Amino acid sequence: MIRKRLQLTIITLLLILTGGFSGTATAAGVNPLVTTKWLAGHLGDKNLVLIDVRTVTNYGVGHLPGAVNMPYAKFEPMSEDDSCRLMPSPADLTALLRGLGVNSSSHVVIYDQGNTASDATKGAASCWILEAMGMNNVSYLDGGFTKWTFEGRIIDNKKPTPKAGNFTAKLNPARLATLKEVRAAVKAKNVILLDARSADQHFGTTKSGEVERFGHIPGSLDMPAPYLTNAGINRAPAYLKAKKVLAAIASGIGLTKNKNAEIIVYCNSGQFAGLDYFVLHRILGYKNVSVFDGSMMEYASHDKLPLVRFAWGHVNK
Repeated sequence: MIRKRLQLTIITLLLILTGGFSGTATAAGVNPLVTTKWLAGHLGDKNLVLIDVRTVTNYGVGHLPGAVNMPYAKFEPMSEDDSCRLMPSPADLTALLRGLGVNSSSHVVIYDQGNTASDATKGAASCWILEAMGMNNVSYLDGGFTKWTFEGRIIDNKKPTPKAGNFTAKLNPARLATLKEVRAAVKAKNVILLDARSADQHFGTTKSGEVERFGHIPGSLDMPAPYLTNAGINRAPAYLKAKKVLAAIASGIGLTKNKNAEIIVYCNSGQFAGLDYFVLHRILGYKNVSVFDGSMMEYASHDKLPLVRFAWGHVNK
């Protein structure tokens, strides 16, 4: 028994030292953030489904071996009535994922273009959507397609024809915040609102064209999603900053160290919030994190709901 424990300890240490995995493993044993090195050694795994969320054009030019394509736009609602929502309905997502060969037992690895922080938000938001729809075995490829190709790894342009999967999407309400919950959070002292937009949008000097009003939801802290990646630093791909740096950022913006705190993340449309969610919940271990998928597109469209402009949320909290 002691010998077996020693062997397991040695193997674990070797995996850590060689970059075999990173982040905080889930209860199911699937690591939320996988490296290109890890993926290269697991491409042939039976339960692995590799999903490329880039455009159809980019996918067609070249993609990681065995990857299927589900452009990020497919993660958005198919109904114009839900224009300020980010995710599709459970029925629509079920059909899409089954068509890609996703089973309830699959380990899904998502990757994006990996050039910019915006690319990273697409990959991370896709992971959030899948998790919110009941898929616990989902990981994100750190650095995406760009890091993979920078390392000279093999790509191809063959389009797989997977056997239909059996995964059934079911929304987990704990991962999705509604407008009603956000309005209640503004008045509550025990709920943290976290803005994933840029500092200038949070402060209210600029705004997205798809959002009707300037400013941030009262009391919000600001953790801009682009700050969480190394995109553009010495021409680096958009891989995530080291865990200790991410923890320092969370602490620096005033986020509590209580991992059981209730946190609602928002941005303009829900996309950038997906990266904050991924970092907080999947990497740093905050347990009660949700995304307001209507975000500022929905909140700011209600004229009577309060917004704060020309101020920082942490000062007025």
